[in-house]
Amino acid sequence: MMSNYTESKENNTNHQIPLFGFLVLFSILAPALLHTNQPEFLVERLGISILDASYFDTVLYASYLLIGILTAIISNQIGKRKVFISFGTIGSAIFYFLMTLTDIFPLILVFRFFQGGFTVLCWQTLMTMILDLSSEKNRGRNMGIFGIFLASAMGGGPVLGGIFASWGVFVPYYSASILSLIAFIFALILLKEPENLSSKPSLEENMNIVFRNPRVLIPGIFNFVDRLHIGFILFILPFFLQMELGVQPELRGMVLGIFALPFIILQYPVGKLSDKIGRYKLLIYGSIGTGILLAVTGYLGSVMEESFGLIIIIIAFFMIGICNGFTGPPAMALVGDIVEKEDNPVVMGFFNLLGNVGIIIGPLLGGILINSTDFIIAFFVVGLIEILALIVIISIIVFAFKENPFKMTSNENKNY
Repeated sequence: MMSNYTESKENNTNHQIPLFGFLVLFSILAPALLHTNQPEFLVERLGISILDASYFDTVLYASYLLIGILTAIISNQIGKRKVFISFGTIGSAIFYFLMTLTDIFPLILVFRFFQGGFTVLCWQTLMTMILDLSSEKNRGRNMGIFGIFLASAMGGGPVLGGIFASWGVFVPYYSASILSLIAFIFALILLKEPENLSSKPSLEENMNIVFRNPRVLIPGIFNFVDRLHIGFILFILPFFLQMELGVQPELRGMVLGIFALPFIILQYPVGKLSDKIGRYKLLIYGSIGTGILLAVTGYLGSVMEESFGLIIIIIAFFMIGICNGFTGPPAMALVGDIVEKEDNPVVMGFFNLLGNVGIIIGPLLGGILINSTDFIIAFFVVGLIEILALIVIISIIVFAFKENPFKMTSNENKNY
């Protein structure tokens, strides 16, 4: 009888996973719409430099960092999830719209910060809920399902944003506001609070999670580097395509979509594979490929003629998307391998904290490098950072934790 109850409960849990996926699809698709036409919305409309334009994304990711860690701590203390998703979606909708009402750049940055803060309330809490409802047997698979929706939003957003931008410079922003409202309605009506969530009254325990379990640094550093190069790509690639190859917004969005396509396709199979063979092998191979490809892409795209250069860029970013597909779900699942369920919100907050530091640095680094050097050097530096960070991670695993990452499995990870 107890077995039937447990099975029924697990089925109900599994039914919630696609709902989380659809909610993150809407909440991440909304900001992803805005990447493609930043040259027109910021540089041409406001008359600012590329370096100044990089602050638009830097402010967004700074809000992810600051609000994300506060969300994790508060969520853990009160043992609630739904309220953060509801407030996050409705708040995002308001500030997407407000950005279209002014041409004062500092005020746009303020609105951008609050939009990002409300957005992270939603998607970080959804990531935590996935861990709440997963076990060591299905964590990679569930993160893979979640990753499909996440990657679809990140990849489809620039494509749709490019199409919308051809209709008007503000259309992507209006569309983002509508998508956030849809997510708010779905969350309000369909989302259920997870059962058996215990509150964590000790703020000191929340803040000391890294000292109590230093292995959380490993997925955190992987996430830091992944987000750094994603922030760099999302900001720099549209400018590269416009300035070096003369590509219009619609086609810029298509290139970003091609970059995301293999990332989307690989989310579920890679997540499921990581349940069987372990997380580290996939993370290491994906990081090596990403670093090498990024380092040479700027050169290959710049030295070719415009038409052939575009072909090279499309092929290179499709391959980078494949490499990214090997790092996303294993890194998220590794968080759950390392800690107990009651620590999920804070550890996921720390995971996203490092990721958000990376994604803040990505566009800012890109803006600084383009302002002082060129696209070739910018891509090379970011690729080199990926390789150097991987060397640091492997050194930590081998020398600090005395382990061989190539022989570890997900079941062994659970012994952390």
